[in-house]
Amino acid sequence: MQLNKVILNNIGAYKGVHEIDLSVSPPNQNVILFGGENGAGKTTLLNSIRLSLFGAFAFGYMTENDNYYKQIYSLLNKSAILEGVDHYQIILEFTEVEHYVKNEYRFIRRWHLNNGSPKEQFTIMKNGQCLNEVDKEAYHSRLKETIPPELFNMCLFDGEEISRIVNDNRLSDYLKASAKVLFNLHLFEALESDLSQYIKQAQMEKQLSQDEEDIYKLDEEILSFYRDYEKFIEEEQQIQSQIVTLEEKSEELKKQFDLNGGLVKEERESLQSKVNDIENQRKHNSEKMRDFISTELPLFLSRDLFFDVKQQMDLEYSFELHDQLSQKLTDEKMAELVSGIVNGSTEHTTELKSRFLALFPKPDSDLIHRASFTQRSEIQSTVTELERLNINSYIELIEENQRLLEEARALRKKIEINDSTHDFKDIIFEIEDISKDVTNLQQKLSSIEMDRESLGHNIAEIEKTRDSKKEQLLASAKATNSFAIAHKVQLLSEQFRIQQLQKKLQHVQIEATRMLNDLMRKKDYVTAVNIDPKTFNVTLYNNNKQEILKDRLSSGEKEILLLSIVWAMFKCSRIKLPFIFDTLLGRLDKTHKQTVLSKLIPTCSDQVIILSTDSEIDKTHYDIVKPYIAKEYTLDFVISEESVAIHNRYFELSQTEVAVK
Repeated sequence: MQLNKVILNNIGAYKGVHEIDLSVSPPNQNVILFGGENGAGKTTLLNSIRLSLFGAFAFGYMTENDNYYKQIYSLLNKSAILEGVDHYQIILEFTEVEHYVKNEYRFIRRWHLNNGSPKEQFTIMKNGQCLNEVDKEAYHSRLKETIPPELFNMCLFDGEEISRIVNDNRLSDYLKASAKVLFNLHLFEALESDLSQYIKQAQMEKQLSQDEEDIYKLDEEILSFYRDYEKFIEEEQQIQSQIVTLEEKSEELKKQFDLNGGLVKEERESLQSKVNDIENQRKHNSEKMRDFISTELPLFLSRDLFFDVKQQMDLEYSFELHDQLSQKLTDEKMAELVSGIVNGSTEHTTELKSRFLALFPKPDSDLIHRASFTQRSEIQSTVTELERLNINSYIELIEENQRLLEEARALRKKIEINDSTHDFKDIIFEIEDISKDVTNLQQKLSSIEMDRESLGHNIAEIEKTRDSKKEQLLASAKATNSFAIAHKVQLLSEQFRIQQLQKKLQHVQIEATRMLNDLMRKKDYVTAVNIDPKTFNVTLYNNNKQEILKDRLSSGEKEILLLSIVWAMFKCSRIKLPFIFDTLLGRLDKTHKQTVLSKLIPTCSDQVIILSTDSEIDKTHYDIVKPYIAKEYTLDFVISEESVAIHNRYFELSQTEVAVK
């Protein structure tokens, strides 16, 4: 399938009629590049393409129902509704090769409002001829079988979703679901389901032996668990959808705040910045005060005692010196020393000793501390710190914090007055409420994921028990009836499905390793990619055949890994569909952006649609992808017209500028 043109009439931000040419000239020019800021209509364009192809199936509904029409109503241009416009339409033109013949299709979905509720008309034209109802239903049913919505969604590489898959460690689940669709494994699973239904009928007719009955009950239990497992997945998807909807609403409110706030918003941000600076300074002052209170204040309060202790220790030290010298300098020793100096005279020996010892006076009081040298040093150090301590500096900190508190209160009052004066308070509160709702949903999602994983372990245990009983039954003489034959066919289907999957995955591993090394900055860092056919766990190996832990990869490298494997799966499946990249490059560094644009984009599909902001693909990256561009557009939401303007250029990086009506 190759998309040729999409026409939007009063859809989303596209008020009026907007026609966009999507034709390409592969292999040299296979890229359609869309540029646009957030809220410019990129996501609406993607949803419109998907909706035009699948209708209610695009939202997961089997038929057109009230919930589907609610989704449609939310997609219609609000300004057109207020003006009473009754014509809303999506037209998609595409080419499909059938039996080696190229056919041109035109899908037309129109909606008219009936008492405020949309009613849908769906038309299919083939090579310029309108199909009748029978042929239309037959072709649309075949389209949904050959290109089911799940397969088409795999071609939509949403940067946010890819990031969530990587960060939430859902790579294995994503690859398992992808392989089932890409390699047509669902056909074998349908056969196995039919055989299970036959066995169920046999049980109802009481034709099963006791062993067969046990196996049947285990199958029923496993089937029931799988239904619960699917419900968990469905509930996760619903919650994720709610989170996305809330986040989009929050972004819209923020955009509304930005558009209407103008200078008021800048002033508010300036005031808030001052408040933040004040709070940081108060926090710094408070930390200094806490340190002072916990360490120096107790010492300061006892400073007189420390001074007394130091004085007492100094006296005791003199006494100790006096006592030691008195013991060492005996009268005989002094006489010997003096006689050696003054020609043998010992006159005045006693007086000299007394005067010498008087240099080290004894304390009037008794000895108290008898401190060691280390203890005296510690007291001396503490006293020195107390002498240096400037208590006034901490008093000034307290006074400064009080002054800053008053200043912050005044600024917050200004912010409050600013918000209420300009009617922005409600918007801010609504954004905060949405943020709380998103947090609650994320917590609920985490709980459901844990329950689903626990259920998965239970299913594995029961399947192990059932398989053991099947082996015993098939090995016995009881295995001659139709129940055993059905089990053999079922087992044969399972084995064939597993073998085919293993063969496909072998090719995928080779191709994924090659692409991964082309894209990654670390050349030849990964020499082998292994995908377990049962769990779809991905293991990476280096040159020494040692495992490379995926947790050590950066977020960008994990995204590169996922892209490489999915690219390889499409290549091995030989399914040709357009690839659509929606803000994919935002989390990649400069080098990985360059390799994705130069290595992956030119080879991933005959038609590649890229939706980007100017920060994702700047001048440098635009020059890389330029040789492959067939068409380029800029989506610009014009506030005064409440509509999207489309220009035949990518921002200001190309010279052509023709408005598309």
